[in-house]
Amino acid sequence: MRRRVEKNLREMEELKRARDARLAAREDMEMMQRDADRKSHAEWSSKEAEFQLQQAKVSLPVRSRIRIEQNRAKPIDLLSRYIQFGDEKKEDDEEKPDDEFELENPLEYLKGLSQDEYEDLVEDIKIYRSLDGDRHSEYWSDVRCVVDDELRKIRDDKGRLGTSIHGSVQQDVDKIFRGKTVDELCQLEKTIVNKVNAGGTGTDISYWEGLLIHLKVYVAKTRLKELHQKMLRLKLAKIREEQMKEVGKLEPQTHVRPPTKVKRALSDNEEEDLERKVQRKIDLDELEAPELDDEQKEMRWKQLSHEQLESATLELYERGGYSPTYQSMKDTMPGIEILDEEADMKDMLQRRQQNKKQPAGTTKLEAEMLAIARKGMESDEATFSVEQPLEAQTHLWSDKYRPRKPTYLNRVQTGFDWNKYNQTHYDMDNPPPKIVQGYKFNIFYPDLLDPTITPSFTVTPCDDPDFAVLRFKAGPPYEDIAFKCVNREWEVSHKHGYKCQFQNGVFQLWFVFKRYRYRR
Repeated sequence: MRRRVEKNLREMEELKRARDARLAAREDMEMMQRDADRKSHAEWSSKEAEFQLQQAKVSLPVRSRIRIEQNRAKPIDLLSRYIQFGDEKKEDDEEKPDDEFELENPLEYLKGLSQDEYEDLVEDIKIYRSLDGDRHSEYWSDVRCVVDDELRKIRDDKGRLGTSIHGSVQQDVDKIFRGKTVDELCQLEKTIVNKVNAGGTGTDISYWEGLLIHLKVYVAKTRLKELHQKMLRLKLAKIREEQMKEVGKLEPQTHVRPPTKVKRALSDNEEEDLERKVQRKIDLDELEAPELDDEQKEMRWKQLSHEQLESATLELYERGGYSPTYQSMKDTMPGIEILDEEADMKDMLQRRQQNKKQPAGTTKLEAEMLAIARKGMESDEATFSVEQPLEAQTHLWSDKYRPRKPTYLNRVQTGFDWNKYNQTHYDMDNPPPKIVQGYKFNIFYPDLLDPTITPSFTVTPCDDPDFAVLRFKAGPPYEDIAFKCVNREWEVSHKHGYKCQFQNGVFQLWFVFKRYRYRR
C-alpha cells in the first residue's frame, strides 16, 4: 500500500514538472512572438511616419498656395512663403517660391492673433520644422520663441499674473538691449546664465530669470530683423538682375570689337580737362529731341558718364516740379491698363478690408450700432449674410439721395433636435446633424430721412416650401433687403427670446422656431 502511494506521488511530481515545462515553453513562444510583433510594428510605424512626411511635403505647399491665392492665408502660410524666398536650390520649377509678393517683416505676421490662432501656429511650426529639417531650423526656432512669448502674455493677462520684470523698469531693460547685435546679446545671455547659476546672497533670481526670458525673445526678434534685411537685399539683387537682362535685350547686337585703350598716368592738366568734360552741362533738349526714335535716345543716354547721368536726371526731376512728367496715352505700351487714381484707391481699400475680414472704416454712430448688434453672441450662433435678390426698385427720391443697401450683422442659431428618432439612432459621441433653430437680424438705418417711421418686415413664400423670403423695408434713402430663411413657425413670446424693436438706428428682429413635442 505504501509503495503504491509513493508511486502515485512520483507520478504526480513528474506530471507537475512536465506541465511547468510546457507552460515555460509556451511563455517563451509568446514572448518571442511579441518581440517579433513589436519589431514589425516599429518598422510599420516608421514607414507610416515616413509616408506621412512625404505626403505632407507634397500637400502642404499646395494647400498653402491655394489659401494665399484665395486671400485666406494663415500665418504659417506667409511665414513659409517668406523663408522659401531665399532658397536657391529647388528640384522642380513648380516648387520655386513666388517672388511676386511684398516682402514684409515676419514679425508682422505674428501680431494681433488670438490665443487659439497662436496655439494652432505652434503646431504648424512643429510640422514645418520637421519638414525642413536643419535647413531653416534657426528661423523656425526664432518664430517659435516669439509665438511662445505672445502666448505667455495672453495667458498672464487672463490669469492676471504679472511678469518677473516690473513695468516701471521695462523701458530701462529695453534700453539695455536696444542697439546691440546678436553676438553681443548672446554674450549678455551667457553672463546672465552664469549669474543665475552662481546664485549668491542678495541675488534676485526671479528677476534675472525673467530678464533671461525677455532677452531670449529679444535675440529672436533681432535675428529675424537681420534676416529680413538680408531678404530685402536679396530681392533687390534679383530685381537688378532682371533689369539688367531687360536692358541687355534692348542693346543693339554688334560684333565690332571696341578699340583697345592704353592706360597711362594722366598729368594734372589732363585730369582737370577730363573733369571739366565729365562735368559739362548736358543739353536735355538734344537728348530728348522729338525727331529721334527710342533706340537713338537710349544710345545717347548710355553714352553719358555716371556724373552726367546724375546731373541730367536731377535736372529732369526739377523741371517736372519734383514729380514725374505726364505722358501721352499714345505712348503707353500695348497691354498696359491705365487706371484712374481715385478708382484704384477705392478698389484697393475695398480689397484690403475684404482680406482683413473686418468692416470698413465706420463712423462713431455706426461703431455703436455694431457694438449693439454684437452683444450676446453665443457659441451655437454663426454669422448669416446670404441675401435674396430682389426685383429692380425705382424710387422717387433717387434723384436727390443716392439709394443704397443698408448694412447688417445677422446671425443664425443652430443646434441638435433630440427627437425620438434622433435619440434612438444617435448619441452624444455621434450626434445628429445640426438644424437651424432661429435667426437674429440686425439691420442698420442710421440716415433715415424720416426717423419716426419704424422699419417693417414681411414674410413671403418662395418656390421651395421649406424656405421663405424675409424682406425688410424702411424707406429712403435705403433700398429693401431680403434674406432666404427656413420656413417654420416662430416663437413670438418674449420669454423665448423674441425681439422686434427699432432703437438707436438699429432694427432688431430676433426669433427662434417652435419645437413640437410628440404626445400620445
